[in-house]
Amino acid sequence: MSTQLDAASIARVSLHDAKYFNIQHSQTIHRLALLQHWNIPAGSRVLELGCGQGDCTTVIASAVGEEGAVVAVDPAELDYGRSFALHTLWAKHRITSLKGR
Repeated sequence: MSTQLDAASIARVSLHDAKYFNIQHSQTIHRLALLQHWNIPAGSRVLELGCGQGDCTTVIASAVGEEGAVVAVDPAELDYGRSFALHTLWAKHRITSLKGR
């Protein structure tokens, strides 16, 4: 698994208000710990179903690295709560959002 970004860097791309950073940061640390058990190698292509606002998507994108990709699917409209991460330079080319039916 790639360690390109640390938990704080990943948590900062969230849409959450800065006053809630500590909550987002601790949740990101938890997601990174889960990711270690999933053994996703750098360069992987990952399909994430039920991605919500993309909080876990950003963690997965950090794991797959520059050569990998994440396709994130959620039934909500694409602009509803879309993760700020999708607009950041470090993840934009790695994450594709799709609206499920």
